[in-house]
Amino acid sequence: MKYIKIAAAAAAIALAATACGGDGDDADEGKGKDPAQLKVWMMGEGTPEQTKFLDAVETDFKAKHPTTDVQIKYVPWPQVATTFQKAAAGGEGPDVTELGNTDVQSHVEQGNLAEITDDFNGWADGKTLNKTALANDQADGKTYAVPWYGGVRAVWYRTDWFQELGIQQPKNWADLTAAAKKIQDSKKVPGIGVPSDQTNALLSFIWGNNGEVATKQGDKWVGQLDQPAAVEAASYYAGLVAKEKVAPEKYIGKNELEGPQRDFALGKLGMYFDGSWSLKEMKKISDKDVDKWGVFPIPAKAGGNAPVMAGGSDLAVWKDSKAKSVAFDYITMLNNAKNAKAWADYSGFSSMRSDVSFSDPKLQIFTQIATNTKFPPISAGWGEFEQAKKVLPNAIKAIMQGKPAADEMKKANEQANTLLNP
Repeated sequence: MKYIKIAAAAAAIALAATACGGDGDDADEGKGKDPAQLKVWMMGEGTPEQTKFLDAVETDFKAKHPTTDVQIKYVPWPQVATTFQKAAAGGEGPDVTELGNTDVQSHVEQGNLAEITDDFNGWADGKTLNKTALANDQADGKTYAVPWYGGVRAVWYRTDWFQELGIQQPKNWADLTAAAKKIQDSKKVPGIGVPSDQTNALLSFIWGNNGEVATKQGDKWVGQLDQPAAVEAASYYAGLVAKEKVAPEKYIGKNELEGPQRDFALGKLGMYFDGSWSLKEMKKISDKDVDKWGVFPIPAKAGGNAPVMAGGSDLAVWKDSKAKSVAFDYITMLNNAKNAKAWADYSGFSSMRSDVSFSDPKLQIFTQIATNTKFPPISAGWGEFEQAKKVLPNAIKAIMQGKPAADEMKKANEQANTLLNP
């Protein structure tokens, strides 16, 4: 297997002179010939462990396509947008690509992805995929990508502290606040970490209060962030810092990686919101209390588990591929039960297959939590709303700093009405 890393956004993408799909051509595909090379784009920097995993996938793939070599190109996340823009503008791209799941609809709208409806319908394993995640990969009854893995948030906590202080698993918002206060009073550390720049966790609080970001009315997304349910959720989330004072102000303007994760691993924080993938990172910080770390679902206001957003990656065939069927075969190898489990155990992200769970018992609860996934507005403008403009993080930051929740959520709603309808 060949590996290439795209080094910088400003640099030109090193693409072969031939069209995507390696050495094949349209006639070759029509005759059923396998291409000499299959180009696969993976997002991120790549690691030796990931390379080893992908080598094993290629071994499975070559059992069916022995004459096709797989070329992996790693695309660092900060350069993803530029890389895809150049590929689309130049009429060239990969055969198979990983995509951030919130970017899929934008690619569909731009016409960058091949329709794979028939191939998908003929893939028996497709029935195991999370239906909510799959809906995000479809448009007008057609399928353009398949869910690969997802990351859902939950609450990490100290099991020993809960036991010592007689704290039961919080079942609602009031329980969560009470648990944070008890830990803070007894252990003299902040009860919970609530960074303002953590959209996915905030969404669970909005959904857990029967609120929405926006609803589809006809062909238009209509914002719901100024409605009582969303305003109350934002007020509660920010209020853990500003009102209840069980969460420190030092995480305002930051995400979970910029303080809370490290503080929790070091025993300087009672609880915080993060995903399954964080276990591996926390162990690197300090593993002396790893046996005392536990997880419970983010609670809804009135009780029960709040829905969670599964941020993660999907797999698609690029529109210009000259070997679309072979490319889809690679996707099925990458996402079969064996490889999906291997990837979950390595990456710490939940598989989007219902028949695959983590090997680590501590993480298995995330598989259960992921069954209650929900997606924000499936709009081509979600990426700008969430990432570029950081609409909700900016609103929460302002509320944490003392601005009225109703006013800030009204501003956020006006942006939702604009950005979600590009």
